[in-house]
Amino acid sequence: MDTRKLQFFVTGLVMMLFGITMVVVGTINDFLTSTYQVDRIFIGFCASMLTTGILFGSFTFGAIVDFYGYKPIMILGILFVIIGIEGIIYAPYVSVIPYLFLLIGVGGGVINGVTNLIVAILYPENAGAWISLLGVFYGVGAFGFPLLTSILLDSGLDYQAILFITGLVLVIPLVFVLFVKFPAPKREKPVKMREYLGFFTKPAIIIIGLVLFFQSAVEAILPTWAPTFLKDTFHVDYSRALYAITVSCVSIALTRLFLSQLLKKVSSFKVLLFSLIVAMVGILIMGLGPKFWVSLSGIALIGVGLAASFPVMLDYAADVFPGYTGIVFSIVIGIALVGNILLNLLTGYILQLLGMSMLSVLLILFVSIIIALLYAVKYKIIKQ
Repeated sequence: MDTRKLQFFVTGLVMMLFGITMVVVGTINDFLTSTYQVDRIFIGFCASMLTTGILFGSFTFGAIVDFYGYKPIMILGILFVIIGIEGIIYAPYVSVIPYLFLLIGVGGGVINGVTNLIVAILYPENAGAWISLLGVFYGVGAFGFPLLTSILLDSGLDYQAILFITGLVLVIPLVFVLFVKFPAPKREKPVKMREYLGFFTKPAIIIIGLVLFFQSAVEAILPTWAPTFLKDTFHVDYSRALYAITVSCVSIALTRLFLSQLLKKVSSFKVLLFSLIVAMVGILIMGLGPKFWVSLSGIALIGVGLAASFPVMLDYAADVFPGYTGIVFSIVIGIALVGNILLNLLTGYILQLLGMSMLSVLLILFVSIIIALLYAVKYKIIKQ
């Protein structure tokens, strides 16, 4: 294995930690409820602290890594996740737990940003394709952690043992990072705050950020609300409706594996435009499908259609300001997470007010906005 492929493989192992970060609250909320007798408000607060940490880590990592280097910050992110997960087991007071989720979130946000950045630097000629492949590692972490937890619980292990084992497993990518050499930092001087804030006024960054603002929101809305949509529409048990989460996550992961090859051969703009049309078709099938399995197949198509947006947009972002890739990634990923939070909340409010039938309408609206913004990307960024 050559050096660049080894660096990519290790970066992928680290990205799996971010996948675990994104599902950690949902995976262990039963442990928190049974062990500490907390209510749903407390679980919601933990989720909010996790999100706050991810936002903070995402918005701050760029300016730091461009000067201090990628390895030290990646190690710090991994340690934050390990300490947070292990700390939940041994927390002396329940009031400490939300702040451990905050720590996990910061580590996850840093990991997500740094790993995508390293891949863009390693493969500047095909960054979108390789970032797509990196997304597969994310899917393994996000899908594998709850699946493994479920299997181990069925085998008789308790949550404490599972979390302890998880923490030990997470040491493996840390060891790899310690012994693998990564690219040197790009800057000799740290970026001043005024210079960093100035990037928020750059039209190219704002347009790319807005695409990811809506894309990240749709990618979050789908697993959040699709199970309830299926349950209410087809009157099935919620356990069956939860197939929506598995189908959406697996379809995104598998499609990104396919995109890692396709984006090396076909124009990224054409791939992304076609993908968004597929997402539109999937939304219509989900909303109008006469049977449960037809609607579920529509959800799978939506996942297929969403898979290309993130890697392609990060590829464009890497090309816009090549000397400031870390800062640009930090800002656009941060904007994406803001969209994830705000539009998910807005969707919840609208669905509560007008009913679950509005889910398809909202998804079509958001994807339509992404398509319109994509043409802004084409004429304002790609052609220039």
